[in-house]
Amino acid sequence: MSPTALPRRGTLWSWTVQRSRPKPPYQGPDEFEPFAVGYIDLGPLRVEARLAGKAAEAWTIGEPMQLAIGEADTEGNHWSYWFEGAPS
Repeated sequence: MSPTALPRRGTLWSWTVQRSRPKPPYQGPDEFEPFAVGYIDLGPLRVEARLAGKAAEAWTIGEPMQLAIGEADTEGNHWSYWFEGAPS
């Protein structure tokens, strides 16, 4: 395997709402809120990711999406990513 650069923008191919609390070792907040997950079509492949930026029920197939990345740790590594709606 080797690192391969992928586009940061794509299209929402499909999505659903995760309504059950993830099993351990999940350590999220005590109050679980359903969240959206989807497949983002990046052209050469589709990736699965959490969807953020609007209500879990509000996504539309074909919607333009863009990658969002969590803060880096002290060594510069990023451990979380998600997709948000992108301007057309």
